[in-house]
Amino acid sequence: MAERVTFTSVIQNRGFLNLWINQILVQLSYNALNFALIIWVFKLTGSNTAVATLLFFIYLPAVILGLFTGVLVDLINKKKIIMTIDILLCLLFLSLIFLKVFYPAILVIAFLINALSQFYAPTEASAIPMIVKRKQLIAANSIISATLYTTFLVGFGLSGFLINHFGINFVFLMGALILFIAFGLSFLFPTIYARPTRAGKKLIFAILNKNYLQIKEVGLWEILQTIRMIKGKLPVMTSILILGGVQMVVGVLAVLIPAFLERVLHIQATDASYVMVFPVGMGIILGGFILGKFGHNIIRRVVVSKAIVFSGLLFILVGIAPIVSPAVKYLPHARPLSFITQPPLSAVLIVGSFLLGLAMVSILVPSQTVLQENTSNQDRGKVFAVLGVAMAGLSLIPVLLAGVLADIFGTNPIFLGLGVIIFLIGLFGLKPALFFKKGELAYSLREFLGLGHWER
Repeated sequence: MAERVTFTSVIQNRGFLNLWINQILVQLSYNALNFALIIWVFKLTGSNTAVATLLFFIYLPAVILGLFTGVLVDLINKKKIIMTIDILLCLLFLSLIFLKVFYPAILVIAFLINALSQFYAPTEASAIPMIVKRKQLIAANSIISATLYTTFLVGFGLSGFLINHFGINFVFLMGALILFIAFGLSFLFPTIYARPTRAGKKLIFAILNKNYLQIKEVGLWEILQTIRMIKGKLPVMTSILILGGVQMVVGVLAVLIPAFLERVLHIQATDASYVMVFPVGMGIILGGFILGKFGHNIIRRVVVSKAIVFSGLLFILVGIAPIVSPAVKYLPHARPLSFITQPPLSAVLIVGSFLLGLAMVSILVPSQTVLQENTSNQDRGKVFAVLGVAMAGLSLIPVLLAGVLADIFGTNPIFLGLGVIIFLIGLFGLKPALFFKKGELAYSLREFLGLGHWER
């Protein structure tokens, strides 16, 4: 009789449990900091472009370092990587207490923090298939994804509350303390590493002997091999593009939300924790639970495509809502107030954000599972590093553009245009025959999308 896969059986795995606890602590502090910096920069400058520039510096390390970190992650003991990241992040959080009034310093520290995260994300993602059984991957990814967005929920939610009541320094200090605890607990980690390939052994030898020319040659060769492998696997490449697109949308949202709340809806930006972040997180938690319980037999392409279509419709509704419902224009208060002063408007935001959370997790979990199932232990870290580069690279220009355009035209047109694009992408995944005739697409792509679309 086959062993039954449950959340409990996955959590009972000591290696996974240790990794999970570290993820909770690191992501909790990291997300609290992200929200704090977005709100702080908006308050400090009053500019969407300044917020977009902050996000540009947050994404830039992935583009510069992502591919090389993936090579190193597959060669180094993952326990040591996580320990080093934890303590360095702790020190950077503490430095913000003294440098928070200097906008250029904020950008530099944000860059350094996210440079470290380029090692953390592929380390965590590539370690999961090495410490759980293959049939447990969906459940393990559901736990990790649900935790990722639970900590996103708690971090962002607590950050707004703490900024309002205790000041932003408290957020920096609390994050540093949590990271120091994570560093201490990481000593309990098991050793987690993949057996290096011949090229990997050559790179280790070059690093030990400080042969920088050989390091460059081997590193670039590994990167080119990874890119060739991805190009040869349509499910892997598609998943990377989808996950990169999700990151781009999240980045654009981060730019738009402070101004949308304060200037369009007249709600305090810090209250995004309650009317948007918290409901999104709840939607992701519920969606992650449902996928973990019933997701083993789903057709992943169909679920992801439907979720993308639904997300597009939500963004379109956000874009047109202030136009078709002019009540916002007649609010009696010109300055932003607490969300509790506007119950109907806040209720609409909460429901819409919850539905967006359900859609997001229905995109993220199947796509990440496809990546893990189609890559080997030796290559998985490099593939997830490429994912990090794609996620950041696809976000850089749209995020900056969204900030500049929002300062010129306002936030509503951005939401509307983004929604239309997302809707069309999802519709293509569901009904590709509406966009292309049979002979216009390669057979491999038609097979991936479902040959039945052209056989009717």
